[in-house]
Amino acid sequence: MNVRTTLILAILVALLGGYYVWSLRQPKPETGNPTVFAFDDKAVQEVTITRDGRTIGLRRDGETWRLTRPVEARADQAPAAALVASLTLARIERIVEEKPASLADFGLEPPAVTISLKVRDKAEPISLLLGKTSPTGSWVYAKRGDSPAVLMVPATLKGDLEKTPTDLRDKTIVSLDSTKATRIELKSKDSFIVAAKSGTEWWLESASGGIKVKADGAAIDRLVRAVGDLKAKEFVAEGAIDIARYGLTRPDYRVTVSEQDAPTSKTVLIARKTAKPGKASKAPAPTPEPDQAYVAVEGGKQVFLVEGKILEALKRSPLDLRDKRLLSFEIKDVKGLRLAWPDATIALEKEGDNWKLTQPQVATADSGKALDLIYSVNGLRFKDIATEKPGDLVRYGLAKPQVEVTVKKTDNTDLPAIAFGKIDKGKNQLFAKVKNSPIVYVLEPRVLDDLPRDPAKLKKEDVKEKKS
Repeated sequence: MNVRTTLILAILVALLGGYYVWSLRQPKPETGNPTVFAFDDKAVQEVTITRDGRTIGLRRDGETWRLTRPVEARADQAPAAALVASLTLARIERIVEEKPASLADFGLEPPAVTISLKVRDKAEPISLLLGKTSPTGSWVYAKRGDSPAVLMVPATLKGDLEKTPTDLRDKTIVSLDSTKATRIELKSKDSFIVAAKSGTEWWLESASGGIKVKADGAAIDRLVRAVGDLKAKEFVAEGAIDIARYGLTRPDYRVTVSEQDAPTSKTVLIARKTAKPGKASKAPAPTPEPDQAYVAVEGGKQVFLVEGKILEALKRSPLDLRDKRLLSFEIKDVKGLRLAWPDATIALEKEGDNWKLTQPQVATADSGKALDLIYSVNGLRFKDIATEKPGDLVRYGLAKPQVEVTVKKTDNTDLPAIAFGKIDKGKNQLFAKVKNSPIVYVLEPRVLDDLPRDPAKLKKEDVKEKKS
């Protein structure tokens, strides 16, 4: 390469480098069309939307939005925030006319929609008018209050603003936290169920308050969540309401929930049908559709219309809410298990990570089969209660049971034995009883299939014998 060529290349590199540095220092052009407003949604403090003579108002209250018109209420945060964001993100497609002769030609006098925004650090509100939709249907004519120009903005903005007060209103009926619930009363026309929490466990109580039986904690949690998750489809009545018109003086369900550290309990009334009018009551409200119900919070000033699925969620008997486990234990806490049949006893015991048979003879057990058996016992659930005061156990085959199952814990204590009685083939029922309880339970007969009578079924297979 000669000197002249080298010099030319050096000059080109210098020029390109200089251009690169110069380009980095230039202001970057804005991408896309400009927005209608030069501020983001965080700056907006109040929004007022007027359409067809009706006004909706929203006001920021700290980090949340409140509905201010036509009623004062907490807003549903997601749609309220989305509405404000749609306004501040809206972009100008183009300026149609800088100084139009007639705003009426664009549907802006009078406007179809008027929006007023109060913005942080701005003394005066900022307004936006929306008029006709363009012939293509893709755009809508708009005008800011502080400018004479007619703009064209996406028609989706107009659609985003077509919200009703119900759309923007928080539809929560009662705020409940199932993790903090300590007591629930479920009263229907057929029963009165009371469940109270003691430590981490739920117990079903008698109406007089005496603790009777352990409850299914998951079922109780689902019950509390079903009430706490209620959402209003409609706000039927507010203010000075007559709940008798909606059948709520004698509701289908009355649910009272007490929560930890809460000064008072919360009671929710649910009615499927409206009551007949009394002397002092107006005519009853229309009976809701089959998939709907009326709801009110006792002491509140509102009646709501909700989805009727709450009626199914509350349709629970004391049996539905009972803990249906025959024994409650953790698999990791099991050291042994004994099956006492009339003609033989099979006993398993854990040694380290392995299991062995100790009765009727000592042998190495198949750990997988031993664990399967323990899981089967742990999974035993009753489907009904035959009686809570059996008297004579002979009729249930429990005076001389088919088999008794005893679980031994790692602290060398035994859990109460489960006795399995006779099978009622006509009703497909197996009777069982736990030693420390008078209750006779009803189980599926097939549970006996998981309890082996032959110890050989639990033995570990000899590899040599298997090969031979």
